[in-house]
Amino acid sequence: MSEIIKTIAELQQKKIIHVVRYRKNERTGLDIPVYSLSAAGKHVRLDVHSLLTGVTSERLVEYDFLARNLMSSRRSVAILDVGSAGSALAQAMREFGSSRWQVLGIDLVQGCDAMMDSRSAGFRDGAFDQVISISTIEHIGFDRGVSDKSGDAKAMKEIFRMLKKGGTAIITVPYGKRKKLKHRVYDRETLAKLVDRFSVSRKEFYRYDAGKWVKCSQADAGRADPQVPLHFHSAACACLLLKKK
Repeated sequence: MSEIIKTIAELQQKKIIHVVRYRKNERTGLDIPVYSLSAAGKHVRLDVHSLLTGVTSERLVEYDFLARNLMSSRRSVAILDVGSAGSALAQAMREFGSSRWQVLGIDLVQGCDAMMDSRSAGFRDGAFDQVISISTIEHIGFDRGVSDKSGDAKAMKEIFRMLKKGGTAIITVPYGKRKKLKHRVYDRETLAKLVDRFSVSRKEFYRYDAGKWVKCSQADAGRADPQVPLHFHSAACACLLLKKK
């Protein structure tokens, strides 16, 4: 499967094939790209499949959720990617948004636009139309052996501050039973507390089942079997679209 994905990515980069629309997989509920040799039709959202070559982790569903909830590429907006080091996502968004999107990525390590702590970021109030954070919030406060138990809450407070009124945040975090020493895993209570400043516009839950990520209810995500590959953050994940009240 990874070879097929790699080939598709190469064909896209060479502009031999193009995504013309999406269809929903009835079994998993995920959106599947439909390719064409012709460039006819417009891309309605960011195509993240070229970023997922060989990936089996939560990114498969997290990036799909992200692509469906990004702001319109026809609008001039400022977007902040929190935890962008080592990821090609910010650059992919720049290319998708063309000259209309201003995309900045921050992290505590090199490999991003600015080295910055998301708990005390150096941007003015209301600087961004949208903030995204893919599998990052759960790590904040566990950096370099320093434990800050409220690091995730501080980061969410900063995200709220940096968003314009009516702006949105796309947040994904591990969910379920499995507990790890290097990051948090959220349950119904801790997730609700994490996002209590925002109104929740959309939320989706996925669990890892028989080698696949499957969309499920929040209750089923909470009961997901914790026995998953060690590189997974958890057996389930929560994907949230939040709005600043």
